[in-house]
Amino acid sequence: MRHTPVQRHLPPFSLLPPGRRDKLFQGRSEERWRPEEDDEEEEMSFRSCTPPPRQHRGRRQKLRALRALYLRLYKRSVTLPFYWKLWGGLGVRRRRPVFRRREGGGSVGIEVRKTQHVEGILETGSEANYLAETSGPPPGLPNGFSPLPSEHGSILITNVCSMGNQDSHTSNGPHAQDDLSPPPEKEPPAALTEEHVACVQSFLDQFLHTYGSLIPVGTEEVLEKLEDVFQQSFSTPARKVVVQHLIQSYQRLPGNALVRSFRVTYKRHVLSMDDLGTLYGQNWLNDQVMNMYGDLVMDAVPDKVHFFNSFFYDKLRTKGYEGVKRWTKNVEIFNKQLLLIPIHLEVHWSLVCVDVSRRTVTYFDSQRTLNRRCPKHIAKYLQAEAIKKNLPEFANGWKGLFKMNIARQNNDSDCGAFVLQYCKYLALGLPFSFGQQDMPKLRRQIYKELCHCKLTV
Repeated sequence: MRHTPVQRHLPPFSLLPPGRRDKLFQGRSEERWRPEEDDEEEEMSFRSCTPPPRQHRGRRQKLRALRALYLRLYKRSVTLPFYWKLWGGLGVRRRRPVFRRREGGGSVGIEVRKTQHVEGILETGSEANYLAETSGPPPGLPNGFSPLPSEHGSILITNVCSMGNQDSHTSNGPHAQDDLSPPPEKEPPAALTEEHVACVQSFLDQFLHTYGSLIPVGTEEVLEKLEDVFQQSFSTPARKVVVQHLIQSYQRLPGNALVRSFRVTYKRHVLSMDDLGTLYGQNWLNDQVMNMYGDLVMDAVPDKVHFFNSFFYDKLRTKGYEGVKRWTKNVEIFNKQLLLIPIHLEVHWSLVCVDVSRRTVTYFDSQRTLNRRCPKHIAKYLQAEAIKKNLPEFANGWKGLFKMNIARQNNDSDCGAFVLQYCKYLALGLPFSFGQQDMPKLRRQIYKELCHCKLTV
């Protein structure tokens, strides 16, 4: 235990006047840590710490020497140079301590800015005793921790590990290379095995042989076939991406893009790969695809619907009734329930649906345009056809309507696909339950229906 001398009664220091003595013996801690209530007084006090004029510098040195002598006589200090360092910095201008709050919140840390001329105070030997007498017991740490333990107490250190150098291990803490290193990551299993890849290629070969191209093939369909064969789930994103890459790489192989000699023949219709290729992406549908699909719609409900050729309206508009009066010589259109007439005006497809029993001519347009001439032309044709076939009950009472509450296209290329779906749903008596977002899937479905020569109900 370190002995701390206690001086209860100090003799008066009579060499200096009382005012000068009080100023000289003012504690360093009181001068360093000023209160922050009055900023103006602080600035004035900082200005007063500037070096005095040259003529008073000898007097200041005498005061310092007397101060050091007094401390050596009555405070029993050992190192005189320490007090020279302590009081030698009085002539240097000091800066106020800056209080900064930590980013994490809670405790407040203190950062003291010092100039190059101010040196730190070394608390060793009797100097530490001097600070203990003046400042009292040590307060708690600035970060909110408990005060430092006393000398009698013991400090127990556990779980000590080396953080700077991994080669030096401690006996109490874990080894850096063994416990602190992250566990090795397990390699993820492959998305598809070689057997899966071979199965996908066999599916694509079948599609290419059946449809002449991979236009109607979707990733979901390939995944469903894989699940049926292997009884596993292939709906994970990783497996979907692999299947998509397999399909794309298969299409890029020479000879696998499409089969040029592939043909679809149905009655008097013959579709080549150029015709079927109009169903890919956002291509415009041509008349061959429109007319063959219309015949498939008629064959699905033969006694209910009659589908007119896509060139019918052009003939009617340019040449009148005389140009199309022979188009229905083998068909009694007034015995049907619906008459489906595709309309092609320049670069846009639309549809006219005639309800014979209700005497209505309804215009369907995916762009919702009001073409008033088209229903009038169709109504005049029906009147002329009724007069020619001696059916006066169908000569009058026709009304023109525009269907507006239907799905609308968001581009300039899917109008033909919309017309084919209008024909199918009207013939089957189904409500319109498709939209623009369904067009890629419906285009693939139309392609398959044309190749199989049958509608998918």
